[in-house]
Amino acid sequence: MRDEALESVVERCRSGDERAWEALVDATADDIFRMAVSFTRHRGEAEELTQEVFLKLWQNLHRYVAETSSFRAWAYRVARNLFVDAYRRSREQRKATWVDPEFLETLPGGEDPHTRAVRHQRLELAKAALERLPEELAQLIMLRDFADWSYDELAAELELPIGTVKSRLNRARRELAAVVAMQITPRLRVAPAGAES
Repeated sequence: MRDEALESVVERCRSGDERAWEALVDATADDIFRMAVSFTRHRGEAEELTQEVFLKLWQNLHRYVAETSSFRAWAYRVARNLFVDAYRRSREQRKATWVDPEFLETLPGGEDPHTRAVRHQRLELAKAALERLPEELAQLIMLRDFADWSYDELAAELELPIGTVKSRLNRARRELAAVVAMQITPRLRVAPAGAES
């Protein structure tokens, strides 16, 4: 549905037209759900967050001002803000759900067991490494590399210049790479003093 048509549907929603609300949901649900999946890596959690987004949109529909942005852009901004809040609230829980088997089934690539096992192992390494990063650095990697936010969106969300965002993201990636390297580097086993060779 074109943005122009969507605006008229919004006005009908404000007038209490239930069918208009259904049309509004149909026009935006797929994109918002895909955003949720890319952010959470967990299909079940993504479905719950998508429902929360539409509840929030319904409750705040009176605040939407067509002159400042399109409804679609406003809805996506509301969704992203909710996803960020959900991440901040549930970081401890996310440690247990980061690598979800159902999400792994949706990943592109080879279908052979070896390829899937390697992909699973890499996600596990990323999960463990992110848990050891400072909150602000882990959030940057989450939003840029997992949720696919643009630098402009990151700068607006964090209220920072784009240059600062890029430098912090580079630092975050370096620290993540260092943590992963420590995880995969075999530890040398030193024989006890006096042991026979």
